[in-house]
Amino acid sequence: MWSFIWLTIGIALLLCAQNILSFKIIGKLIFPFILVMVGISIIFKDTIDKKVGEKIRKLNTNKGEFEEFCATFGEQKSNFAGQEFNGANLDAVFGGVELDLSKAIIKKDQIINANAIFGGIEIFVPTGVNIKVKSTPIFGGVSNKTRVEYNENLPTLYINGTALFGGVEIK
Repeated sequence: MWSFIWLTIGIALLLCAQNILSFKIIGKLIFPFILVMVGISIIFKDTIDKKVGEKIRKLNTNKGEFEEFCATFGEQKSNFAGQEFNGANLDAVFGGVELDLSKAIIKKDQIINANAIFGGIEIFVPTGVNIKVKSTPIFGGVSNKTRVEYNENLPTLYINGTALFGGVEIK
């Protein structure tokens, strides 16, 4: 999406340099154009990355089996060392949640739904799993700091992150 925005700005500036358009008109239209493009990318996000979205919806049908971790104005830490992990819902509202899966056993594809509202979530993932992230950051951020090459023989950990004035970090 950002490459399309910069391409359009570059074309507009080229047309201004060729005296086809005026810089005054372009200056007034750049900010609304960027705002509209960002809005469109948020609205149609699921259609852009359809495969990951479909897999997350399919895995979310087992929501009743997920572990629930919620921190409201506080902190919650959880460690799955030596335990089998079967998915989780993480909610941090003005607080923090830390989920340590670095020594967890993950046998099949799993999902983590992470929602950070004015809070933070840290997820430590194990080696030997693929990581796929679908995120909706609104005045916040979702960052994947893992350096794992995709291997189709390994299980995949799908992280569905939403950050509203907060952050979700995958390490």
